[in-house]
Amino acid sequence: MKRMTGIIIAFSAILIMTMMPVSASDVTYKIRSSVYDSTDSSTSAGDFYWDANSFSGFWFPIKPGLSSEVLYFHNSVNSSSAIQLGDKIAEGDLYYVSKPQTKKTKLGASDDGATFIVDDVDLKKYYLMGFFGSQYLVMPEDSSDLSAGCKPDKIAKILLETDDDTKKQMFSGEEWDLAGGWSLVVQQVDVEGNKVWVQLNKAGEEIDTSIVSGDMDLTKQERTYLYKDADDNPVFYCYVDSIFRGMDTDFVVFKYAFLRGDITTIEDGDAYGAFDIEGFAVPAVMDGIDYAGSGSGTVLHTGDDALVMSNNADITLNPNKIIDLYGNLYLKTEDTSAPCLKMTLWKTCTITMSDAVPENENEGEDEEVIVVNLAEEGNEAQTSSSTMDESDVLSGTNDGNVAVVQSSVVAPGFELLVGLLGLFCASRFGS
Repeated sequence: MKRMTGIIIAFSAILIMTMMPVSASDVTYKIRSSVYDSTDSSTSAGDFYWDANSFSGFWFPIKPGLSSEVLYFHNSVNSSSAIQLGDKIAEGDLYYVSKPQTKKTKLGASDDGATFIVDDVDLKKYYLMGFFGSQYLVMPEDSSDLSAGCKPDKIAKILLETDDDTKKQMFSGEEWDLAGGWSLVVQQVDVEGNKVWVQLNKAGEEIDTSIVSGDMDLTKQERTYLYKDADDNPVFYCYVDSIFRGMDTDFVVFKYAFLRGDITTIEDGDAYGAFDIEGFAVPAVMDGIDYAGSGSGTVLHTGDDALVMSNNADITLNPNKIIDLYGNLYLKTEDTSAPCLKMTLWKTCTITMSDAVPENENEGEDEEVIVVNLAEEGNEAQTSSSTMDESDVLSGTNDGNVAVVQSSVVAPGFELLVGLLGLFCASRFGS
């Protein structure tokens, strides 16, 4: 018997899954775009692009239907109306564009107000965007006024964001390991059972300490603990849902916990594989492009806030060629005869699976590669991208030295003052 594991992803393009024995640590799969065929009568003349509808390797949370990424071929130097075999994509004519999208935070969605201001920071929404398929948080221009937009030059990974119905109960003295070396400690509940003294740590060192009220008469904003950086960008926050004070024990219940990682700064001229950063505004050549997604912001307009890259060298589309773009993203041309160009966009992803098979069960078994055309299985054109980050696309740089805050809390009512992938579904096949 051979038991295999696979990754099931719903989208309209082709998924190629490298099936590994379940005792293996890594599972590799490849995502392929729709096919560009210059001889197909339905292929538009002039420029061409892939978005999350035609390439499921791009970021696309189905709910609420956001999308941000476009790979755009500008056909400026070729005499043919469609891009054909042997044509050249001139330097600066292959664009990778990612436009940030706003989405309500879990905490913000729990409140009916138009804003959710805590310590001069609006936690109602945040800006998100894809960066070569992986989701990133984008720092706004003004954290107190999200309508000011965002120049997407400062991005970070979301390390933790709990679901709407997730509650974390913590007893006094308990530490919650959050992610990335961060933890939250409940130091003590006050004698009235209305306030909690919390401490935020990183790598075991105290970063911040605060007293947060859980009084039911207060607003949600007043019951929210926020730690922000020197630029007023949220780093961690959580909401005190309830506090219990008993004779022998006391505990606190938290909701809507959020934590981001270190900020990576992107600058003009930075190189990412075949691309250089060109700027942070949609170029005129892409004005009016209506790309994937059901959100209101999925039309590009000249000057919109967006991360814009372009190719740093000419690319000739010869037959049977693999063209590396960045990371695990690449173009592939088929072995065809001129003028027919058949071209696809690919992404290779790897996830780690737990070893869960009895010893020796799969010895000597070879891996199999299975190609699944999910579109033929009755799937509609709506696309769901891979949300599993096969690895961090960017290596985050520290957003400055984190100051260690010395505790100097004076709080009447406290008896003692002393200094916490989505995965894809895995399916097993037996034969």
